[in-house]
Amino acid sequence: SSWQNEKAALTRIKNFIDKDDQTFDKNDTRKKLEKLELTYTEFDKADAALPIESSEMEEFETKYYETKAKLPNILENLFVRTNVYNDNSDVFENVSNMKSSNFKLPKINIERFSGDYKDWPSLKIYMHH
Repeated sequence: SSWQNEKAALTRIKNFIDKDDQTFDKNDTRKKLEKLELTYTEFDKADAALPIESSEMEEFETKYYETKAKLPNILENLFVRTNVYNDNSDVFENVSNMKSSNFKLPKINIERFSGDYKDWPSLKIYMHH
């Protein structure tokens, strides 16, 4: 029946997310999220046409909401990871450019901290100002 197909589709999406060694792709994950929405809609239609046992419905909904909670987080992590990688690439490029431009920073003389507690206040001044 149709609801069993949707239940199987939901299980496939959940298994896709729960794999430990899974490498996620942004487009594939987006498609899974769209499929998840469609799966719920179809399951709901099947329930309206032929009422499904409440335990089956609860099991489906629990699995659906758990899966639905994870997919946006995966997408966000992919987005952040991609942006961090791109930002880091820009930083490395900028550092290389700065290095080649012979830009000199002013020299700062900082006392060496002996490790003795009585010397801490003078070192603390450098750290906070």
